[in-house]
Amino acid sequence: MSETRKLQRLGKTLYVSIPKSWATVMQLKQGDKVKLIPQSNDSLCICSADTREESREIILRIKAKDSTHSLKREIVAAYVDGFDIIKLKAEERIAKEQQDNIREIVDHLFGLEIIEISGDTIIIQCLLKRTLKIDVTIQRIYNVISSMFEETLFALRDQNANLIIGLSRRMHDIKRLSLVTNRLLRSLLLFPTPENYMRLSLIDCVDYLQIIHIISEIACDVNKISESVMALSDQDLPKQILEPLYQVSVTIKRSFNNSVQALLSKDIHLANQILDNIPASDLNLEELWKFCREADKLEISSLVLSHAYLLIDCLKRINQHSAEIAEIAIDRTEAATASGQNIETQKCA
Repeated sequence: MSETRKLQRLGKTLYVSIPKSWATVMQLKQGDKVKLIPQSNDSLCICSADTREESREIILRIKAKDSTHSLKREIVAAYVDGFDIIKLKAEERIAKEQQDNIREIVDHLFGLEIIEISGDTIIIQCLLKRTLKIDVTIQRIYNVISSMFEETLFALRDQNANLIIGLSRRMHDIKRLSLVTNRLLRSLLLFPTPENYMRLSLIDCVDYLQIIHIISEIACDVNKISESVMALSDQDLPKQILEPLYQVSVTIKRSFNNSVQALLSKDIHLANQILDNIPASDLNLEELWKFCREADKLEISSLVLSHAYLLIDCLKRINQHSAEIAEIAIDRTEAATASGQNIETQKCA
């Protein structure tokens, strides 16, 4: 329940008393220190300076019949939700096969270590810090996707699948980085603290979770394109299809690059340019597909035609996802601008 109190003056200093009930709950006494934390809306949060973040712990009950996929889902969910200690408890003993599966799952997640193991218990600890620059992580994920996209387009242009052998292994890095980012954002929402609010607002968390989902979808589509290029290694695309397909792919990759740049730099002009150009790319893809369907004239095999369709379909989705990122960039920039204007108005008042 909120309370209203008057500011008092002591010499040249203004002060306000704190509610006795709150001091009792926080076990504060005269001489104890408190922390004053400015908030993004110009309010002030008061909390005990001795407050320490306790380890967040969860216990997962596992059964002998639990599948590997079931174990993975539960461990990953606990990891993403921000728990620091994950205890796996069995009714009797944890079978060797389950232990091996748990070790493999832990090895695929950043920062997780098995710190204790017994017959019926495995304790996993996350060693990651709870602070992370989201923009930096998004940039890292984007860098991996962009390099995959670029190398795939070179392989498509040159009809040389050797250029992208092993490329799909980078999806592992993208998934790990995405899970780390999801962990931080979800933990900020599930375990809010005054310090967290200074780093990211709730709407920031929602926006970034959506962005991580979108760029992960783009990564999957880029990976599918590379797999199709690999599958066509001994089936050359006709020049009449290859050249326009490559050109529209380059345009769509540029839109993706620019959408992330617009997001990170809060560039509304660039974001609007992307949205204005999206329909032209979609139209080019539609026309290209209509051209591909004239398979009899070009003597295209059904295999080549199916992969051409898959390529075009993936490019359409990437184009749409780039538009979604650009729209989020505009929303975030306008919200930041409006917030800044409100702060200036309050100061003037």
